[in-house]
Amino acid sequence: MASVLKTCSGCQNALPRKEYMICATCNLGYDLLCANITSKRFHLMDQERKTNWTCQECRSKQPKSDNSNTPLRAMNRPVTKDDDIRQSTGEERNVTIRTKKQSSKPEGDESYVTEDRLQAIFKQEITETIKQLISEQLANIGSQISGFQDSLSFFSKQYDALTQIINEKTEIISSLLAKNDNLTSQIKNLTSRLGQVEQNMRSTNIEINGIPEHRTENLIKTVEQLGRVIESPLGNTDILYVTRIAKLNKETDRPRSVIVKLHNQRRRDELLAAVTNFNKNNRENKLNSEHLGIGGRRVPVFVSEHLSPTNKHLHAAARKRAKETGAKFVWIRDGRVFVRNDEQSHAIYIKDEESLKLIS
Repeated sequence: MASVLKTCSGCQNALPRKEYMICATCNLGYDLLCANITSKRFHLMDQERKTNWTCQECRSKQPKSDNSNTPLRAMNRPVTKDDDIRQSTGEERNVTIRTKKQSSKPEGDESYVTEDRLQAIFKQEITETIKQLISEQLANIGSQISGFQDSLSFFSKQYDALTQIINEKTEIISSLLAKNDNLTSQIKNLTSRLGQVEQNMRSTNIEINGIPEHRTENLIKTVEQLGRVIESPLGNTDILYVTRIAKLNKETDRPRSVIVKLHNQRRRDELLAAVTNFNKNNRENKLNSEHLGIGGRRVPVFVSEHLSPTNKHLHAAARKRAKETGAKFVWIRDGRVFVRNDEQSHAIYIKDEESLKLIS
């Protein structure tokens, strides 16, 4: 479609290099916009259609059909025999005689589109639209998948790092648990040994509860009087010192306990045995303040081993448990607590609070 035309006859703009039309009648050039032809339609047209294309102005000058039989022309033509017949029959002479119906679309008119061609255009448009949509969706899906892969890779690295940290912390925790168990065992052992040492330091002591307090009291004389009453006299060399200790519960009105440190453990055991025999022989009048020569209201006096705080707490817990279960006997021997349910049962050594469960 080579031509020397350079401007569009419609808009007077420069013609594109390839996509333009030349009228077969006036030989003028038009761009596709002025020719009213889309780019797709231009590429679908074959060379024959492009060669026979006529512009709108030339098409408007062409007659629509053969007008040789119009009334105006019929007046100028010679009268024929048929005209005489029409006049004799009374037919109107000014009726236009039309020729055979011509095609509504002149051949070579590029504006005419057949049904098949329209379907092809629609099919192509729909196909291209679907392809474009699918391509866009696939590109979007591909982008999302790429993002998911990046996120998955990131989370995978984080998971591996967390797993490694958890494994390290688990090993540390296991090691700490083992050390804690070992330390707990050592502490328990050391506590037991410390309690034993504390109790051994009290191995020559006796504890007297119930002696009323007086400002002018002489505890050594009171202890000597105790020895005479239970028929186990104490000499000057037997008693190392006598003192009262502070109350554990300051709100109680009970008198403070008296601690007597004797010369040796054998003398302590003799004194405790004598107190037990005295109470057995005097069930109706057991050892009390009156026996010790203390005036006022008569109150019972109790003599026992001097226990460490741990063993004292364990002794109190054993007596409470025995009262709840109905066990008959609770006693102390060399700083150790024993319980017996009845006369026929075996003695139970209460070495810690777990042993209290043995009392039934």
